[in-house]
Amino acid sequence: MNIELVSENDFGILKGIAKEAIESSVDVPVEIKAEIIANTFIHIEKGVQKESNVFLKCMSEEVLGFILVQDSWNLSDLFVTPVNHGCGAGRLLLSEAVSKCRPKNTRGYIRVNSSKNAEGFYRKFGFSSYFPSKEVPNFVVPLIYRF
Repeated sequence: MNIELVSENDFGILKGIAKEAIESSVDVPVEIKAEIIANTFIHIEKGVQKESNVFLKCMSEEVLGFILVQDSWNLSDLFVTPVNHGCGAGRLLLSEAVSKCRPKNTRGYIRVNSSKNAEGFYRKFGFSSYFPSKEVPNFVVPLIYRF
């Protein structure tokens, strides 16, 4: 597996990965899933436009997953194809993103609103709970990783 920068040519593949992962693993009503998918598609489309974003994909013979950290502190998207869960692609993506964010990051942390099913993954990496200033939906878990 190797990590590469995302390009606009990858958008269709990334959207497919995100949609499949959300549909198979996020336990919310269908209309909320549709909203999450739509927001993720917006993130993907805008992800390469901002220099402070870290937008990476994990490759083998095909794209296994991707990560988008907006402004080097807001982990907005991390998806791995469901058939590749547990293969190390997510950990590799997160490790590489953290190393790329650290030099650009003036906050000293990366935050994520994790789905409940991904909470264990983030906690194993070293994320911990925090209390955000704004209310979050009951299907997410606010987590923070401090450098």
